[in-house]
Order: sequence, then C-alpha cells, then structure tokens
Amino acid sequence: MAQRPSDTPEQQQIAEAILDVLHKVAGDVVGLSVRELRLQLRARNLDVTDHLIRSVLGQLLDEGKVEKRPSTERRGNFCFNLPGQGISQMSLFDLQVSRDEIEREERNGLDLWQRDEAERERVTVSVMEEIARGHALEENYAKLVHDIAPAIADENPVDLVLEIAAWVVNDLNGLAEKIRAAGSGAQSEIQRLTRELGFRRSKAESFFQRLWRLDRSIGNVRGILDIPTVPQMLRGNGIRFDQEAAKCRLQERIIGEKVIEIVTAPENHHKAAVGTDASVGDVMVEHARGSFIPPTPATLFVSAGAMRVLDLPNALSYWDYDLDPRELRRYRDLDAAVDGLLISPHLRREVITDFRHLRSAAMELRQYAEELRVVQQQSKWHPISGVPEIQHPPAITLLIRDGRIFPLVHRLDDYDGVSAPDDILYGEVVRREIRTFQRVFHNTAGNGRLGAIYGGAVKSPEYSWLAMITFWYLHVRGGHQELADAFYRPPLNDQAVTHLLFWGLAGARPDRVFGDTRNMFATFSALRRFSDIAFFPHPRPLTDDTGKVIRTVQEDEIDDWLAYIQQHISEANQRYDQHKRGIPALTTVDEYKPFLDLCHRAGVAMFYAAPTRMYRATLSDRAHFFTPRWEIAVDLQAKNLRSEIERCIAGLMAWLVEQDGLVPDKSHAVGGFDEVAEGLPLFIPNVVMEAHRAVGYGRERHAVDVQDELQRLVADIRAGRLGFITP
Repeated sequence: MAQRPSDTPEQQQIAEAILDVLHKVAGDVVGLSVRELRLQLRARNLDVTDHLIRSVLGQLLDEGKVEKRPSTERRGNFCFNLPGQGISQMSLFDLQVSRDEIEREERNGLDLWQRDEAERERVTVSVMEEIARGHALEENYAKLVHDIAPAIADENPVDLVLEIAAWVVNDLNGLAEKIRAAGSGAQSEIQRLTRELGFRRSKAESFFQRLWRLDRSIGNVRGILDIPTVPQMLRGNGIRFDQEAAKCRLQERIIGEKVIEIVTAPENHHKAAVGTDASVGDVMVEHARGSFIPPTPATLFVSAGAMRVLDLPNALSYWDYDLDPRELRRYRDLDAAVDGLLISPHLRREVITDFRHLRSAAMELRQYAEELRVVQQQSKWHPISGVPEIQHPPAITLLIRDGRIFPLVHRLDDYDGVSAPDDILYGEVVRREIRTFQRVFHNTAGNGRLGAIYGGAVKSPEYSWLAMITFWYLHVRGGHQELADAFYRPPLNDQAVTHLLFWGLAGARPDRVFGDTRNMFATFSALRRFSDIAFFPHPRPLTDDTGKVIRTVQEDEIDDWLAYIQQHISEANQRYDQHKRGIPALTTVDEYKPFLDLCHRAGVAMFYAAPTRMYRATLSDRAHFFTPRWEIAVDLQAKNLRSEIERCIAGLMAWLVEQDGLVPDKSHAVGGFDEVAEGLPLFIPNVVMEAHRAVGYGRERHAVDVQDELQRLVADIRAGRLGFITP
C-alpha cells in the first residue's frame, strides 16, 4: 500500500492490518464492524481506539480499497469489507421455516396440546398489549392475576394440585348429575351441558392423567384417578380418586415447596455455553427456459450451534454449521433424506406420504446431530463478527437448545414407522432422530456431574398448566365466581400469567425481590418422563399369553421395559398377520434399545423463571415482556434426583441472570402470529439468539453454493456429461 504524506507510521500499520484481516475473512462475512476490527487487531497485538480505526477506514474508503455496507445484525450500523467481496445479504431460499414455526405446526400431535390454546395465545397478546399501553388494568384478568401473586406464591404446589383434583371430581360429578336430573323437555340444554361435560372431562384427563400421571386403573391393577366416559357418567358412574396415591405421585412429579420462590443464582462458573437452532428451507431448481414444468423445490435442513466463550472483559462468540454443500454430491437421494440433510423433489413428490411429520423429524435429527458434535467436542468453531480464532475451545458446561428437549416426533408408532406405513423414509428418519437424541442425552444429563447441563428454551409452550392452576385459585380462593370455568378455559397463557405473577410479587416485596442483583423468580418444576409422551394411555400393561393384564410396567425398571417391548413385537406382528396393521414390528428387541433407554432414564423438569432486576422497568415504566418456558434434561436414575435437578437449574440460572444472559428475540412473533407484537419482547438466552443468527448466516453463506451445485448437475446431465445414477 502506497503511503500518503499525511499518514503516520501507526496509521499505515493499522491500514495494512485491516486490509489483511479483511482479505482473510472477506468471503465468509458480509463485513466487519469497527468493534470487530478492533478485536481482530488486538489479537495481533495492535491496541487501538475506535476513533483511530474509523479514521483509517475513512482513508481506505476514499482510496476505494474497502466498501461500507449496512450491517445485517444491527439496523442503522455499518460494516466494512473488500470491494465486491463478502456473502450476499439476500437468502436464495424461497421458503425458510424456523424451528419455532415447525414446533407450533406440530402442536396438534403433541400430547398436551389443546385446540383452544391458539385462541388463548391471541387473547394473551390482546390483553398484554392493553397493559403495555396502560389501559384497562383495573378491569381485566391481568389485574386479578397481578394482585393474587403474593398469596399464590407461598402455596405448596402439591397441596394445590390435590385440592384442584378434588374440586374437579366434584365439578364433573355434579355436572353429570345436573344433566341426569334435567327434564325430557330440555333437550337443547341437555345437549349443551353434555358437550360441556365432554370438554371439561377432556381437559381434566389432559391435566391430571397426561401431565401429572395420575394414572387410571387397568385390569385388576388399581389406578389413582378413574374418569368414566361421558356415556358412563350419564348412566351414573362417578369418578374414583385415590387422594393418598395421588399425593405420593405428585410428590415425585413436583419439585419445589412453593409456587414461586425468589432464589439467588450462584456465580457464573461456565467458561463456555452453546446454543443450537435449526430451520428448514426450500431451494428452487429452475427448469430450462420455456419449460412448462414449474420450479421444483428441494427441501434443505439446516442446523447450527453458537458458542460464547467468557474471556473477560469480553465475551467472544463462535459458530458451527452442519452443512457443506460440496458434500451433498456424494449422497444418494435416500441417504441424504434419512440423514436429515436434503429431501429431493422426486422423493417429496412420489415417496413421502406424511411430509409434515417427516420434515419435523428430519429437522430435529439435524439439531440433535449438531448438539452431539458439540458435546463430543467435534465442532469446528468459526469466529462470529470478526473475533479472533480459537484454537483450544474450553469444555462446554451448558448447552441450550431453541425448543423443547424431547423430540417433536416421539411415539412408539412413529419409531416403528407404522404411523406412515407407505413411506419408506419415515420410520428410518424417526429412528435416527431418537437414536441421536439418546446419544446427546447420555453425553449431558446421562453423564451426571461430568456432563454438560442440557436445557431448552420453549418460546411457544404448548400447554398452559400454570395458568389453569392460577385461574382456579382466583375462582376458589379469591372468590371470583365469574371465573367458574376458568380452570378449564384459562383466558391467558402461561407466559402472560408468569409475567403478571412475577410483576405482582416484585411490587409487593421489593426489598426481598431486589435485595441481590443475582436474584431470580422461579416457579416450581414439573417433572416429565420421555415415556409420558411415547405412550398414551398410562400405565402400560404386561399381559399373559391370554391377554390378561398381570401387572403394569414399573417405569424405573429396565427389565419391565424389555418385557414390554418383547410383548409389543409379538402383538404387532400378530396384528400385521391379521391385516390389522400396515407393517410388522422391528425385528429384534435390540433395535428398540435407544427408545427403551429413554423411557427408562430420560426426563425433563419444566419451569418458568426470570431475573428479578428486569422487573424494575416493569414497575417504573410498565415495560412488559415475555420469557420462554425453561426445560432441563435430567437422568431419572440419578441417586439423588432432586438435588441433581436443583444443581442443573442453578447452573442454567447462573448464565441467564448475567447482564446480557437474556436478549430480546426480534425474530419471534409473540402469541404465534406472523408479525412481532410491538413493545412485547420475548427474551431468550444470548447463545440461542446467536444460534438463530448462525442458522441464517450459514444459510446465506451456503445457499448460493447449494443452488449452484444443483444447477451445475442439471446442466451436466442435460449435456450428457453425467449419466443417470442407478442403484
């Protein structure tokens, strides 16, 4: 570089260093900001100010040696790169679907999802928008929830759920009696009440039997809660409830002595944490000019990890991306599909019978594969935003995924492939999804204190269990008769209710809430097993040769699971032989072992939490926001399960409570809408937000390569340079 008379030796040295830095990263980024350039220069032992860097950049811009571009990460900011270099700022995906959108699409198949949850989300956004504008606080549900916070916070959750169960038993039995007592001339009223009984019964079954596992009786094995069908109830059969057995089960399933506690997070000893995310996109393959055939989409699955290394006073960020488009050329179409990489157009058109569920399983497979690379220290970490390269990354002690921990596609029928018997891919993709998740689990929660803490940030929870408890409390303990059916139809969802409760508690107990900068609000935790979602109804029976139930599976005994799956194989093959099932079972018990191991060992603890410091702005300025539902993976066979859950939750909180531990997610639409609700940010872990950006970054980096590679192959085949591939 020619030196101008006005340049000092220091400016000349900085200019040469900047050009060298940009030369090395030019093809991998849109550009580098001033801060990113400063970090790169510091790695070269050049400690310079932002003002000096801007001055040198101004000279390089005047000379045409760098270009100034809008930043893709922060609106209104700029970055710099070599002229004509850098990745495109526009994605070539005609359709790109985030992990969060796919999880919402899967809700109808989730075990706790109720159709009225979508309406509850819409009402939540509407009511919360009103609060944010300072309107109608005195007259809406939010005021009631806010004001009840100090009372409900100190309640014992086991006692509350037991009391709710007894209330629901009386409510359903009473409604059935009312229908039976109605005169024959009140047919329209009877029909209305019967529909209502069916709805309330369904919600009770979901809440008590699916969520809390107050199992029903089967054969001669006595259960905890037996809810007759609606016709049975109208014939006079009442609900049977074993309160002592229910208390024992709830004490196993509920972690925490209070509904809400104020806890002080420990110091953050994590040297590095990782977030992961995934998405799906369609790459369009254009046909020859003038062709009557429309463009054909190939479905590409993308996942990425983002690592934040705490190297005080700076936090340095890196990303790992799971796709090299050049590798796709060596895959056959079926291999690429079962690995969850790419679904070719003809497979999507001619082979796949349940594309929506296959898409979910393939996306999950890619995200679990990314997480497996992370925990096995096989990731290739690339600098984000121009930070120095890292040669020896620290051990990952915290892994947070965007979304729930358990697989979206998780049933035994899915694992068998029987839910899509005509689809040659479905069962294999689901089995790989489950196997990969099992390996991630074993390298995290399954490895106890030696494994990384494995958490999930669920942006759109599929079931509002805490809202049901809260609105029951308002009706029964608060005396609000207008909320008589609010347990069954809570008007707000869990995210709104927890925010309102935390807000109310902050206003009622400011000295306790704000007494320590590391304080957090935390609800009690609900513990669920993988087997809870793998099967329904519960419990699972073990039968003799005649089909008589001799006992039920004891879920902490692996021998019982092995006996159950052997029974399943026999029964499934018999049904297949009788033409009552589309495909036979898998051949041996060994093929089910990853699934059985998860049933035996894998659990998650679900809860809501937020740093108390965030509520100072809520109290002073009505600055409202949402946080996700948090999940922590737990090994159900741990010697001291409760202390292990508490250790993992504390480890997650230690990261979240940091000043930038939670950041607003500008990509997420509150309440499930396409647009983001103004003024109601959703705060998510910083590493999850960076993973989301990394997915987009990797997509922008490689979308062109994927599309070019496909078009190149098309051209080669048309020109006769490549023969058609045969098996």
